[in-house]
Amino acid sequence: MGDAAAPSAHVREATADDAAALVVLRVVMFEAMGVPPERLADDVWRHAAHDWFVRSTGRDGVRTTVAEVGGEVVAAAVGEVTALIPGPGAPNGAVGLISNVATLPAHRGRGLAAAVTDDLMAWFLEHTDVTRVDLFATPRGARIYEPRGFVARSFPAMSRPVPRDPA
Repeated sequence: MGDAAAPSAHVREATADDAAALVVLRVVMFEAMGVPPERLADDVWRHAAHDWFVRSTGRDGVRTTVAEVGGEVVAAAVGEVTALIPGPGAPNGAVGLISNVATLPAHRGRGLAAAVTDDLMAWFLEHTDVTRVDLFATPRGARIYEPRGFVARSFPAMSRPVPRDPA
């Protein structure tokens, strides 16, 4: 399926011990998306993300895949099974979501994002009942997903913040 991972890369399922590295990669992803640095500096979301990675590792319906080079986690992606109301694009309501795809800048262009994405797609196909997989891509990231059959949708995603007091 396109780009092959660097020969020295090892792709595997993440463990709770990878949580700190996964938060670093989450920052890298947000930087690529243009999130302002002052918003990335907030420790509240970083601690919550770390806790999420620790809790979600190995949980049913979630797979986090990492690529290591020289024993260092340098790329990752998260796959989740989400439950929607059944419809024409998801007759059973089971939809996969790929998120948090990121590679450390020094390791880009080696097929690592493609390798972790391919691992998640194999997991969705072999271990879940999803009938569609969704993701959100930056323009740079789209070149990784298009050869894997992902297409832009007619109705782009929209969102609205729901302010909450930090607890």
